[in-house]
Amino acid sequence: MKKLYALAFATLAGSANAQITITDSLSLSDVAQLLEGLNVSIQNVTVNCAGSAMGQFNGPSEMQIEEGLVLTTGSASLVAGPVGNFASDYPNTPGDADLTAAVGGMPTYDACVLEFDCIPTGDTLLFNFSFGSEEYPEFVGSAFNDVFAIWLTGPGFPTPTNVAALPDGTPVAINNVNAGLNNAYFVDNETGAGQYVTYDGFTTNLTVFAEVSPDDVYHFKVAIADVSDMAFDSGVFLEAFSFRSNDLSTRVPEHSSGMSVIATPEGITVLVAADAIGAELRVLDASGRVAMRERIGGERSYFGTAQLAEGVYTAVPVGVNGLKPLRFVKE
Repeated sequence: MKKLYALAFATLAGSANAQITITDSLSLSDVAQLLEGLNVSIQNVTVNCAGSAMGQFNGPSEMQIEEGLVLTTGSASLVAGPVGNFASDYPNTPGDADLTAAVGGMPTYDACVLEFDCIPTGDTLLFNFSFGSEEYPEFVGSAFNDVFAIWLTGPGFPTPTNVAALPDGTPVAINNVNAGLNNAYFVDNETGAGQYVTYDGFTTNLTVFAEVSPDDVYHFKVAIADVSDMAFDSGVFLEAFSFRSNDLSTRVPEHSSGMSVIATPEGITVLVAADAIGAELRVLDASGRVAMRERIGGERSYFGTAQLAEGVYTAVPVGVNGLKPLRFVKE
């Protein structure tokens, strides 16, 4: 089975200086165009949820995603803040059997489900998402454990695999990500300005990496649902154009050593393929100064470079035999 990579932080941040806008009349073609990023083709889109539950969002906000697609358990239009507003619509639609299983058999309601096929040209699929809810913080630890998942099937993933799960394998849900548990991923919107997003809490912008086979068809199922009752909306935000793949021309073959760069909307991700736990990646700027230093954690390690300014850099693997420095440009 191809390796699945754990959630990582995406550090694209915007200035909150304009009201977030929601457009909830989208065609299936609109959805495909909104999600499709570099080096992928998105096809065969289907949506199964109330018409008002899905929409396109746009505009700087407290969240680290400025544009994309939102799927909710209520009304997409209620996502727009301020945080003092109340997002709780009642589509009165069924739940989802897979999400019910993900929360141990608790009943689910008002599911919003998006499915599509994705064909990558590279060997790595990436996408960014954030989960938010009105259930925070009052119902943390209760039965009202609203949940979402993104299942992937295809070569290397013979059975549906929740690629948006937490590193311990549990789904992203109210009781699994909050101020007390996995709080590195959590943002309390009530303690900040809260001017632009209604939800009282949401996750940081998270990035998923999955190893795939180039030019093969992969199927995604994205689903979110209320748990135990229909009240208090939750939503998953899929960043625009963030379903993407690396450039095949820079591919590092499986079970080999090497380095490559992956172009993303946030900048450049450096892939180090080497069985060298404890080694180090150093990124030098044009003057030779060390601009970034990270530990290499296993057979394949990914390093985002969002913290780097624009310029020419050299990635230098230290303690890895046979790997040469790699030069790249961040624009």
